[in-house]
Amino acid sequence: MTPRLFAITLLPLVLTACSTVQNLPLVPGGDREEAVVSENENIPIHGWRIVGDDILVIRVPSNGCTQKADLTVSVRTRRGETQVTLGRSRDDYCRALVPNGVEIPFGFEELGVRPGANVTVMNPVQD
Repeated sequence: MTPRLFAITLLPLVLTACSTVQNLPLVPGGDREEAVVSENENIPIHGWRIVGDDILVIRVPSNGCTQKADLTVSVRTRRGETQVTLGRSRDDYCRALVPNGVEIPFGFEELGVRPGANVTVMNPVQD
């Protein structure tokens, strides 16, 4: 068997092995994003506050690169109270010193909440 024919014969086997590895959770190039979301629901936060009657500001831990797009928000209304739970869709692997975290604002409109609503953040608050 010539080297070229040998390489062509092995190519499908090699490509199949690569695609199998990429579908494993927590393997680079795999299903990492989905695994991170499920592990990082209801993350600890530094605190939260309402500004005016239509902006929720949440102070989240950060290593310097956390942005709003890195977070997931779950909104649920029960007995006239709106409960907001924050999660992470992407970890912050930066190495900046940000001991107090960063403030991320959420407009009530983008949360689907009416202005002036009674809003509570359900995440645990850490010092």
